[in-house]
Amino acid sequence: RAAGSIGTATSLLHAGPGARITELALDDRALFGPLRSPLRGLLVMIEGGGWLALGDERQRIAAGEAVLLPANEERLLASDGAPLRAILVEFDDATSIGGGGHDVRDSGDHE
Repeated sequence: RAAGSIGTATSLLHAGPGARITELALDDRALFGPLRSPLRGLLVMIEGGGWLALGDERQRIAAGEAVLLPANEERLLASDGAPLRAILVEFDDATSIGGGGHDVRDSGDHE
């Protein structure tokens, strides 16, 4: 659990060569972070919604969305009145997710 986190539970699902996968569960008004990781990551929202702060930028995030997390940038995830669940995948090889730390939101509405 990140220092300063409130109302947060984490469960390590996988740790091996190439990636570390953690499930995050936040209570209805909870914080995960702030933390700074040397690894790039992918945050996949499973349930609920809230706010994600990356460095000085803050954005709304909801279930069904995914956001790339750049390495070495402060991260803070906050729930917003309802419980939140997410999967955090951190890659120890920067080429694993290709490209820069840009938003890759996907609402799942494919035809």
